[in-house]
Amino acid sequence: MEKWGMKKGSRYLSRTERASMKIAAIGLAMAMLFTGCATKPVETQTDYASSLSPNSWLAARSSEAVVDHWTLEFQEPELDTLINEALTNNYNLEALLNQVSAAEAASRIAGSGKFPFLNLTLNSGKQQNRFITLDIPGLGNNAVISETHTLSLGAQWEVDLWNRVGSLHASSIAQYEAAQQDFEALRLSITGQVAKAWFNAIEADQQFGLARNTAESFDARLNSLEQRYQRGLTAGFDLRLIRAQTASSRASAQNRKAQRDAAIRLLENLLGRYPSGKLQTQANLPVLDRSIPAGLPSGLLSRRPDLIAEERRLAANVAQNQAAQRNWLPGLVLTGSNGTTSNQLSDLLDEDFNIWSIAGDLSIALLTSGRLKGERDQAQALLDGQIAQYQATVLNAFREVETALNADLDLAELESEISLAAEENVKAEAQAWDQYERGLIDITSVLDTQGRAFDAQSQLLSTRNRRLQNRVDLHMALGGGFAN
Repeated sequence: MEKWGMKKGSRYLSRTERASMKIAAIGLAMAMLFTGCATKPVETQTDYASSLSPNSWLAARSSEAVVDHWTLEFQEPELDTLINEALTNNYNLEALLNQVSAAEAASRIAGSGKFPFLNLTLNSGKQQNRFITLDIPGLGNNAVISETHTLSLGAQWEVDLWNRVGSLHASSIAQYEAAQQDFEALRLSITGQVAKAWFNAIEADQQFGLARNTAESFDARLNSLEQRYQRGLTAGFDLRLIRAQTASSRASAQNRKAQRDAAIRLLENLLGRYPSGKLQTQANLPVLDRSIPAGLPSGLLSRRPDLIAEERRLAANVAQNQAAQRNWLPGLVLTGSNGTTSNQLSDLLDEDFNIWSIAGDLSIALLTSGRLKGERDQAQALLDGQIAQYQATVLNAFREVETALNADLDLAELESEISLAAEENVKAEAQAWDQYERGLIDITSVLDTQGRAFDAQSQLLSTRNRRLQNRVDLHMALGGGFAN
C-alpha cells in the first residue's frame, strides 16, 4: 500500500507527525496572541495619604542610639520567650494563615483566565437501532449496531483585548498581598497584646503584694492596740477604727488577688495555655530607661502592616474599577480542536480519520437593562469608599503616634512626681504612728496618713505600668522599633 505524506527534504512525514504538527501550529498561534499580556502589579496608591503626612514627629527629645527590634528595649528575655510561644500557639493566627493561602489560590485562579484552556477528550459509544417495519435480508433481527470513537484536543481562549482579565488578575494579586499584611498585622498585634498582658500581670502581682503587706501591717498594729486597750492606754473608739481599717485592708488584698489571677489567666490564654492561673511572673516591672529618639520620621508608618493592607485593598479596587469600566467593550473568544473519529478504536491515531475546527467569536452587549452600567457604578463606589477608608486609617495612625509620643513625656513626669509623693508619704506614715503612740495626734490622722501612703505606692505601680503600656502602643503605632 502506498504511503501518503508531505515531502520534507529526502523523507516523508508520517500521518502521526503531521497530526502533531497541526496541534503544535494551533498552540503556537494561541501563544503568539497572548504573548506580552503578562499582568503588571498595581502601583502603590500613596497619593491619597501624602497630604496627611508630617515630615517628622517632634514630641521626642532624645538622640540616643536605638534598638533594632522593639521588644529588646525592655531587656527582658522572658518576654521574648512568651511572645514566641504566643505566636506559635495562637489559633487566630493559624486561621488567618489559611486565609492567606486561600487568597493566593484565588490569585492563581484569576490569572488562569489569561491563558487558553486545553482539553483532551476521548469519547467512545456503541448504539443499537431497530428497524421494525423493514425486512432487509442480512440484518438478522432487524437491528443495526453502530460504534463511534473520537479523540480530540480542544482549545479555548478569551483574548484579553482590553486588559480586563489582566486587571482582574492584578486585583486578585493585590488582595493576596493585603491578606499577607493582615497576617503580619495580627502577628504584630499579638506581640503587643502579650507584652501588655505580661506587664499587667506583673503590676497586678505587685499590687497584690502591696495590699497584702498593708493588711499584715494593720494586723500587727491591731494586736498592739488591743494590748494597749487592755491596759487602758487606748480608747475604744481608736480600737474600733483600727479594726475597721484592718478588715478593709484584708478585703482590698483579696480583691487585688482576684485581679492578679484574672490578669495571669488572660496572659495564659494569649499564650495558648490552659488558663490555670499558675503562671509565675517576675517580681518587678521592667525599668523603662530608654528615651524616644528625637525627630522620628513619619516614613516609619509606611511599614505598618495594617496600612500596607489598606493600601493593597485600595490597589485592588483600582484594578477592579479599571476592569469594570471596560465591561461594555466587545469580547473575542477563540476556539480550536484537532482529532480523529472512527468506528474502530484502533483508527484513532490514523490521520485518515482526522477532523479539526477553528473559530472566533466576537460579541458585544447591546441591551443589558442597565447591568453593565450598574457594575461600573458599583466598582466606582467601592473605589471611592476604599479611598476614604485608606485616608481614615492613615489619619488614625498619625493620631496614635502623636498621642503615644506626648503621653510618654507626660507619664515620665507623672512617674517622677508620684515617686516623690510615695516616698514622702511612707516617711510621714512612720512619723504619724510614732506621734500617735506618744499621744501627739489622734488615730484618724494616722489612718489618713497611712491611706495616702498606700494610695501613692499603688499609683506609682500603675503609672510605671502605664508608661510601659504606652511604649508598647507607640511601637504598635509605628509598626515596630524606632529604626527603619
